[in-house]
Amino acid sequence: METFDLSRLTDFDFEAVCKDLFEEELGVRLELFAAGADGGVDLRHLSSAGESLVVQCKHWHRSGRAKLIEHVENTEAAKVAKLKPQRYILATSASLTKGAKDKLFEILQPYVKTPSDIYGKEEIDALLRKRDHIVRRHLRLWLTSASVLNSLLAKNVVTRSQALAEEFDGTLRTYAVNPSYDRALELLESRHVCVIAGIPGIGKTTLSQVLSAHYMAMGYELVEISEDSDEANHLWNDELNQVYYYDDFLGQTTFDEKLAKNEDSRLLSLMKRVSRSPNKRFILTTREYILAQARQRYERLDRHSFDVHTCVIDLSDYTYQARASILYNHVYNSPLPQTVKQSFAEKRVYRPIIQHRNFNPRIIAVTLAESGLLSGHHESLSDDIVANLEDPYRIWDHIVRNQLGETDVKLLKLILTFMSDIRLDDLQELWMELGEPLRELRKALGVLDGTMLRSMHQYGAVHVGFHNPSVRDFLVNYVQSDIGEVTSLISMVRRFEQLETLWLIFPAPGGGPMAETYKRRRDQLEQVASMVFHAEPVNLRNSRHGKNYVRRAWLCLEMGLDLESEVIRELALEAASDADTILNASESTDLHAFFQTLARHKTSRGEEIMFDCISWAVEWIMGDLSDWNLIEEAEDFLRSIEHYDPGIEVSEALARLDSVRDDYAESAFEDWAQTHRDPVFSGSEMKEVIDHYKAIGSTDPFDMSEYDNVLQRLDEYDAGHETPFAAPRKDSAAGLAWNEVREVQSMMQTLRESSD
Repeated sequence: METFDLSRLTDFDFEAVCKDLFEEELGVRLELFAAGADGGVDLRHLSSAGESLVVQCKHWHRSGRAKLIEHVENTEAAKVAKLKPQRYILATSASLTKGAKDKLFEILQPYVKTPSDIYGKEEIDALLRKRDHIVRRHLRLWLTSASVLNSLLAKNVVTRSQALAEEFDGTLRTYAVNPSYDRALELLESRHVCVIAGIPGIGKTTLSQVLSAHYMAMGYELVEISEDSDEANHLWNDELNQVYYYDDFLGQTTFDEKLAKNEDSRLLSLMKRVSRSPNKRFILTTREYILAQARQRYERLDRHSFDVHTCVIDLSDYTYQARASILYNHVYNSPLPQTVKQSFAEKRVYRPIIQHRNFNPRIIAVTLAESGLLSGHHESLSDDIVANLEDPYRIWDHIVRNQLGETDVKLLKLILTFMSDIRLDDLQELWMELGEPLRELRKALGVLDGTMLRSMHQYGAVHVGFHNPSVRDFLVNYVQSDIGEVTSLISMVRRFEQLETLWLIFPAPGGGPMAETYKRRRDQLEQVASMVFHAEPVNLRNSRHGKNYVRRAWLCLEMGLDLESEVIRELALEAASDADTILNASESTDLHAFFQTLARHKTSRGEEIMFDCISWAVEWIMGDLSDWNLIEEAEDFLRSIEHYDPGIEVSEALARLDSVRDDYAESAFEDWAQTHRDPVFSGSEMKEVIDHYKAIGSTDPFDMSEYDNVLQRLDEYDAGHETPFAAPRKDSAAGLAWNEVREVQSMMQTLRESSD
């Protein structure tokens, strides 16, 4: 028998749920009132004859029934006697025994006509079980019932750690429904794939987690992706309903964090595969400008129609009512003293926040969470929120400049020199190389973990990274504003990944704003580059390869050209002169970037190296054409370097590639035409093969006498992989609940009189 965890509801949520329940149960329309001025009336109905019905809602889940009885006897009974309603109903989230009900009935006579007019948690659970449409209307109620959250840990491949379950729990407690929820859900239902985009802190991760929880409540298994789309393919199960969750799939700060080899192709293939699978959903998040950068760099991504899959969250989604809900939920669920919570019911306190032009949910959450660090007292908390909305970096600036020690700041800067989370073992090794004792590292982690940093167990090791992207954003600006900090950061470089991070997150290439700063530190950079060019890589969370000399050569060639440094250029050219550098490349995008930069090196030596590198690159890309995606990638890459080739080697490779493609397509088609059970080639790949030849207007690889049969088999393949699932009710979208509740003022005033 299902029970509902009413403790996760706010006071305001509980009243809204009671309103919907008792309107149906009693068959009347109930007015919803704010606490305070109306003498404790929460819900009221006045009949045409003037008789009054009052429903009092007491969200009394923490203090228990003994305190509830005491409160009703000492406070509520007098209010009821003053109101003199014809009928009075008490609804509470506390669990009530028969004795407790009888005691409350005795206190509230003659206005409570029968003990049945006193509803405890058990009675409310029973009413909810009979009214699924009301449960579904209140998102926080049904997404936080025990069956939903427990499913996070019940599946054997669901999540990487309990940390994600705890993160979902916090998200669901504070989420406020807004129009982006319905838009994203509609995309997922119609196209099965949704890319959630928006500015930092606008609520992308929050929305993606709520949507994931929505599907989990419908019986879907959650698969978190943290590295690349291959994780989804490895855990794909045709028989299961699955929702794939990929947060910040293009990185947090700049797209130069790059996709792994063939990841653009694999990612798009996975999106296509999910879109064709009725029992799969794919939720991705990214910042809008990073998606734009990715589409500029990756031709495949640029060709894909992301617009039809993208739900952009912007400030227009946050009406004043939605903003008030966000503020209310965070204040209600915070550990702040009750007097501080009550202060947010004042118009002069909440209005400047919810009406602010830079309203941002993350800033609200972080300011409340870090209120002790920010001001040391709570009297200025609302002012802190407004000030942080005016200047988002202020929240961290005050902490860094006034609350943290020198060692704490040094650790933050060291973490900044890596694009991704770093293993604690590697962090300790680097810390000692910088001449710092490990006890200082442990102390600094103790101060920062849970605030500006977070540590987590993943893949059998502890990783350390920034608690959220706003910390990295602040530190980038913090360092960039002070040349002394730039020098300090450069002095921390002991691995090539750190040098790469500095060059990519601080805009210097092509004469960017950091170019002159770097030029004044050219000697220092030359020394550092020479030291780390051959250094062993750090085991980052997203690291997949060893030394990637193509990427190292590209980066140093770009640095050398922009800084006019012969020393750094020579590191790149020496590596590029070695065939193994190209033949052991990790990904074609790195090679493409290298060729673009090498083309700027207009010297006879540069032209000679270009000629050799193209020959090696053709050999490398043509060395593995074992599947359709690799063939597609090879063509994209060869087209991208064709104009650099002084000879005909690339043109000849493209001609050979056409022949390989036709042979592959013919084999795949024959497989589907002749194999009666499970073909070797996947149905999604076969569809891509046919779509390609349709696009170029050719049918040469196919036996046209079997063409219609193969198409029919592909349709049957889709139908055979369809797993029934419960579609969401059209009349139960969570956003509808907010159309039926009180205005912003009533919502905030609920903070005045917390039930317990």
